[in-house]
Amino acid sequence: MIQPHIDSPFTDGSATLRWEADTQVFRKESFNYTYHFYECDETGERFITPELANLNTAQVYNQYRESHRIMFPEQIQAMRQRYDLTAARMSLLLDLGPNQYRQYEDGEMPSASNARLLRLASNPRTFREMVEAKRTELRSNEYAKLVNRLLELIDQEQTPVKVGGLLVGIAGPAVVEEPDQFTGYVSPDAEKFAELVLFYFHYLDNLFKVRLLKLLFYSDFYHYRLTNRAITGQRYRAIQHGPVPQEYGQRLQEMVQRGQLIAGFHPSLVQSDNGAPVLKYEAARKPNMDVFSETERHVLAVVLQRLGRKSRREIEDLSHEEKAWQENQAQKGIISYQTYAYDLAALQLV
Repeated sequence: MIQPHIDSPFTDGSATLRWEADTQVFRKESFNYTYHFYECDETGERFITPELANLNTAQVYNQYRESHRIMFPEQIQAMRQRYDLTAARMSLLLDLGPNQYRQYEDGEMPSASNARLLRLASNPRTFREMVEAKRTELRSNEYAKLVNRLLELIDQEQTPVKVGGLLVGIAGPAVVEEPDQFTGYVSPDAEKFAELVLFYFHYLDNLFKVRLLKLLFYSDFYHYRLTNRAITGQRYRAIQHGPVPQEYGQRLQEMVQRGQLIAGFHPSLVQSDNGAPVLKYEAARKPNMDVFSETERHVLAVVLQRLGRKSRREIEDLSHEEKAWQENQAQKGIISYQTYAYDLAALQLV
């Protein structure tokens, strides 16, 4: 966990976390990022820890992956799990070094040629051809199990789609949104979004939509501030009342349909700006905190403590002080995590 203050290696005193805009060249390309370092309070000398080095490097890697459509570590791991294979067997099937696939899952940047290979392998049809080329190096039962799995995945892509009993098309490959700077470099995670919503409804009374959506924004962007990764992968748009998840209405309605939220109008409690009754949600169950990492749980605790008890007007006003809102609200634009997460006015590192 990144700390705002640590012991200085130069004196008996402390050092303070600082950051500044910088540029780094990676594979002959220049990338703008936020350079983090500690500064000795007494001597002014700068230094970085391994944790800060990873944070700085990850910003550049994220942008390079986005620019060249190189799969992210989570995607590489998910592909292997989808095929029900070990990292060692994936390395074998792709003609990589014995531990190469595991290293890619751990964040090592693949070469351009291996990046293209991984992208091709993500399609079960193409991967089946790779498996056939390696058939003699696989045990017969291993080969049969893998081919059956691939045929199952291919068959799912060919499932007929019917509406009212009429065939309207074929399902086709599942469309997964690519991680980018607007998703916080993670694929949108519906489960984490739902549990995050339930978390705030569980701990806060009389929580209405405007406050909830701001708490979601600060949770995702503060986590990105610490890790270069969002929690939910939601895209946030700058609108009149501050940043909101782009498709929050649909996401909340899906939670109602799944029995996770209860929705109802409460005209006696609150009125909207135009005098119409406001839809109020309530949690149907407690949140499942097991879906969150230790760092994510830390972020939720910080946001709840620092912002959870603020009124709608207070948290809306705070969101209007953020560069993320000020520089995007005129066009109702989508907010870049990489550009704005390090300038959160309402949440400095704690």
